[in-house]
Amino acid sequence: MKTIKMTSQRTVALATLGVMSAGTLGSMGVAHAGSKSKRNLALGLGAVTAYGLIKKNKTIAIAGGLGTAYAYSKYRKAKKQEKSQARRSQQWYKNRYGNNWRNHYVRGY
Repeated sequence: MKTIKMTSQRTVALATLGVMSAGTLGSMGVAHAGSKSKRNLALGLGAVTAYGLIKKNKTIAIAGGLGTAYAYSKYRKAKKQEKSQARRSQQWYKNRYGNNWRNHYVRGY
């Protein structure tokens, strides 16, 4: 049986992949993660994908690509939800204050 010698670069790559995967799987239960954190996760997983492509490691590249796609879809969904919520809030102020709504409207971001 042949043993595989782990170099320091491979160890770092696998550790990074493990941390990113754990972050992705762990964030599935988080209900209040904002779109900014989801965007940052997608960017980090994109970096893992790029690393896998540069090093010609198919496993890391595929895992990173799938994680990036999933994180990006979650980011877009969170962004749309935030915009929808802002529109609802704005509409409430318009209904309450009429033409003078801009003087009372406070953005939540």
